[in-house]
Amino acid sequence: MAHIIDHRFYKNSWGTPEMREVFDERQRFQRWLDIWAGLATVQAELGIVPQEAADEIVAKAKVENLDEDFIFEDLGRAGHTLVPVLRAFEKACGNGAGEWIHYGATTQDIQDTALSMEMRDAWAILLRNLLTLEKICLDKAKAYRDTTMVGRTHNQHGLPMTLGMKIASWAAEIRRDIERLKAMPERSFLLMMHGGVGTMAALGPQANEIVKRLGERFELTVPPVSWASARDGVAEFVSTLGIVAGTMGRIANEVYQLSRTEIGEMHEPMADTVVGSTTMPHKRNAVRSEFSGTMVRVVMNNVALALQSMIVTHERDASVWRLDWHTIPESSVMLDRVIGHMNTVIGGLAVNEARIAENLEMTQGAIMSEALMFRLSDALGKQSAHHVLHGVLMRAAETGTPYRQALQDAPELAGKFDDSEIAALLDYASYVGTAGDQVDATIAESERLSASDPAL
Repeated sequence: MAHIIDHRFYKNSWGTPEMREVFDERQRFQRWLDIWAGLATVQAELGIVPQEAADEIVAKAKVENLDEDFIFEDLGRAGHTLVPVLRAFEKACGNGAGEWIHYGATTQDIQDTALSMEMRDAWAILLRNLLTLEKICLDKAKAYRDTTMVGRTHNQHGLPMTLGMKIASWAAEIRRDIERLKAMPERSFLLMMHGGVGTMAALGPQANEIVKRLGERFELTVPPVSWASARDGVAEFVSTLGIVAGTMGRIANEVYQLSRTEIGEMHEPMADTVVGSTTMPHKRNAVRSEFSGTMVRVVMNNVALALQSMIVTHERDASVWRLDWHTIPESSVMLDRVIGHMNTVIGGLAVNEARIAENLEMTQGAIMSEALMFRLSDALGKQSAHHVLHGVLMRAAETGTPYRQALQDAPELAGKFDDSEIAALLDYASYVGTAGDQVDATIAESERLSASDPAL
């Protein structure tokens, strides 16, 4: 196989069987058959197609009834993506019923309606797995609500925070992604049955009733006007997947970074069978997080292609909508695998609380300088307090003096604090602000919004 997501050996590293099935070639052909069968059924109901022809079309609308060898051979002869399947379906139908297949429709009607179904099926899988990941993160955030740790800014120790708040920020972003996905169906999962240039002329005087019934039959939104040249719904789908990929990338990168030997605050779950390195037996690599970082970049870069597909020439332009056949399957398959990785990683996350406490003490209290500054500003003013404490910190760093000792020895701070007050001001857990409340608020917000989550 040319593409890694279909490679015999590596495909399950880059995707899942469930999501690949959504885009399987036979599944795609079956969707086309279902649409033709649905169209014939509705047209028979309205007296446009003979009932016996519609019955035959419905009976034969199974991919196993098609001559696949003929399809592959005819693809080269016809130079058309849909005609070989249409011809094979016509051959499968008896009693002249094949003459009534595709009656009033055009190629893009069938392919774009099927595309909407593919996106909807992929959407359901992604949303289901995101909901699972959100719950895992919320449970972890609650468990570590008050676990004080170092908060890092610009790759340096900043101020104390809590691990629960860090994980709650993941959960809150996932919930925003969930809400983005929930809003998508009415704009992205659209029926297309509008004919050559979108006028529905070939469907005849009952055109509006036909598309209305097809929309109900396939549970797709019927737009007020043809969307053959308006690809915003597809672009939104791929762009939203790109945003979700960014969320997954942030979480994966955080686990990846915090598992570094120098930090060691958390690790992925690792089975005994997993090999970190072919030459270094001691390695405990964050393989899922690292691999996820690879795949999310592919998904995010596909957004640019999806946006470019919005620029369509006139009423039909196959040069752009064929990009969908690349961006949608690849993004869906890889993103699904990444979400699965994150479910495993966060679900089995190994938190090293001893190392968290050790790292918290690494600067020997210096990360509490903000708290000290605001306390000192009562006497000196904020800017002056900042200047004084910066000087004390610099001297402590140059001489290797512990920060607590430097505060006690600094002549400019004489009489400003007693030892017990310094000890209280250097209590990390006392300076995490509303971290715990933010965890609680994240849980409450999820509970409120989840009331409108779809049943999947």
